[in-house]
Amino acid sequence: MKMSRKFNANEDLILILKWASPILAIIVAVIATWIAVFYASQPLLELHGFRQTHTAITSYWMIQDGWRLAYETPVAGYPWSIPMEFPIYQTIVALIAWLGNFQLDSTGRLISFCFLLACAWPAFMIVRRLNLPTQVAWVFCALLWSSPIYLFWVRTFMIETAALFFTVAAIPYAIDLCSPSPSWRSVFLFMLFATLGMLQKVTTTAPLLIVVAFIILATHLRSSGLRIPPWRQIVYVILALSVPIIITMLWTNYADALKMQNHLGAELTSKNLLGWNFGTIEERFNINILKTIFWDRMLVENAAGVFGIAIILGALFWGESRVRPILLSSIILFMLPILLFTHLHWIHTYYQASAAFFLIGALAVATVFLLPEGIGRYIVVPIITIIFVASNYYFFLAGYANYLKMRLDPSQTTILKVGELIRQNTPEDSGIVVFGLDWSSEIAYYAQRKSFTVPGWSNKYETVWKEPTSFLGGKELGAIVFCTYYDKPTFRDIVERPDIKRQPRLINVAPCYIWFPSTESNILPSSSFPIISLRIVDKRPTKS
Repeated sequence: MKMSRKFNANEDLILILKWASPILAIIVAVIATWIAVFYASQPLLELHGFRQTHTAITSYWMIQDGWRLAYETPVAGYPWSIPMEFPIYQTIVALIAWLGNFQLDSTGRLISFCFLLACAWPAFMIVRRLNLPTQVAWVFCALLWSSPIYLFWVRTFMIETAALFFTVAAIPYAIDLCSPSPSWRSVFLFMLFATLGMLQKVTTTAPLLIVVAFIILATHLRSSGLRIPPWRQIVYVILALSVPIIITMLWTNYADALKMQNHLGAELTSKNLLGWNFGTIEERFNINILKTIFWDRMLVENAAGVFGIAIILGALFWGESRVRPILLSSIILFMLPILLFTHLHWIHTYYQASAAFFLIGALAVATVFLLPEGIGRYIVVPIITIIFVASNYYFFLAGYANYLKMRLDPSQTTILKVGELIRQNTPEDSGIVVFGLDWSSEIAYYAQRKSFTVPGWSNKYETVWKEPTSFLGGKELGAIVFCTYYDKPTFRDIVERPDIKRQPRLINVAPCYIWFPSTESNILPSSSFPIISLRIVDKRPTKS
């Protein structure tokens, strides 16, 4: 009787501890949701405003002018279409904002966050496909939704989590493809999600296709050796892997053809960006670059550093043998995007969102399988998970959370003030030209005007400098903005322009100057005062 009562007590304890991971995941989800909602209305300038507004301006002009396959990102002059990715996320945001008459910035942020929450669905499917305990999925969700990289970047107006969701949603069906007789349903759904992922962001999904191909081959060799697989399996696998690639190549060729019609777009074709995307061999062996990406940005902030490495290695060497291939596959999927697109991951901190998911997956599996099944596992797993979650929050509060607290309004932010002045003092259908802001969409987006924002590296820079109106497709020139964030233009370049000499009236919103061709604006100074300075304290980094 005593043994029976002890056994039942253990069972009750195990049952209680089993609920610890789901409860923790739910609490973490509530906190993440609060952060996303509370800061949803923040302007898109806290970090990488360049990329955020580049995405948002596409959605904005979809609402204004209607949807088209040759969608417009009107920041590079006429013609306004310079398509990069297929605009799945941008279209969803524009449609919801238009239907509900919602504010565009917050709509884009919240939809991005919803894609992250939706990643729980494929996570649970993957766990079932691999015959892992459901606790793995709950631990994974707790780590994912508390991870600093996702707490911040999923609430930005960017395509990262949409691409991640489509990529991860393909994985359960990729597992099905390892079977000697996969179903048509699995083949179709893998093609669907892999295609959506590739179209949304190639650099996120392409590494998965590479790993899936090798896993399918390795699975066959382990089970059947060198024997040729059934023809049906061969056809299914070839279709599943090739269709997303073919469709993406067709889109890329179409997008490049459109870019070639644009003065700046011709310099941004996939061929011209190839070297930029992949980087150099030297970068892949540069210890400082690899340390920055893998250790500083990923392992320390999102995996508790040495503690996370110890948990993964412990499960890899002493855990159950059946999870070792899973851990190795997760580690490869974590590292491969960075090793393939090293330059992009080094330059852009948000690119690691495509890789951190698999690091967190390895952590979740390792946490659950570090100890053999039994009362010890059920006690240790919640403790380790809480340590990881606490570490995540610590690094989030010490790092990314500081950007959430930034005050971004026209009184303290140059971009917003410049945009406000242009909206107030130019016709709605006019165009603007911007120098000295690379080819960022920030001013064009908040001015709500189509623009040619001319980067200093463009071979058209001097031509646009001399004849700015020639690149606006017949639109009236509403304003020229000169910013001194970069090397050019200099203040001397600005005041020496013939049109400004003829009409020497500039508005200075440091470090930018605005020149309006019309002198009717009530904010322009008298002729005896050629430059008016609107002093603001811009606390935003000058180069994001």
